Amino acid sequence: MTAALEHSLLAAEEARRQAMLAADVAALGGLLSDTLAYTHSTGVTDTKHSYLALLASGALRYETLEFASPQARLMGTAGLVSAVMYATVRKGELRRDIASSYLAVWEHTAAGWVLQAVQATVLPAKAAE
Repeated sequence: MTAALEHSLLAAEEARRQAMLAADVAALGGLLSDTLAYTHSTGVTDTKHSYLALLASGALRYETLEFASPQARLMGTAGLVSAVMYATVRKGELRRDIASSYLAVWEHTAAGWVLQAVQATVLPAKAAE
């Protein structure tokens, strides 16, 4: 049972990555908690509404997005995913390459996994190479 839950958690994390990359607001919205706290590596925190609005408007666009070496851990009804994110992001006319370490907190519900929080930290330049 534990292996199956970990597999489904990693599948939810991959579905999140694909939805972010495609700017698929409908798919992503179905994965996010209404009380989501998404803290980017810049320190800016978005809610579900503000994050989806950025993607829907095109103000935020992921040109590339990789979640490297994701590790899943289960704790009761919570699932934690830690990984390294490599991305090329466009915000308006500004294009940035990002390398960050992150922790995603998921809740397992009757409907499946729901993302409750993300906390990202920028990687030092040497670690990002």
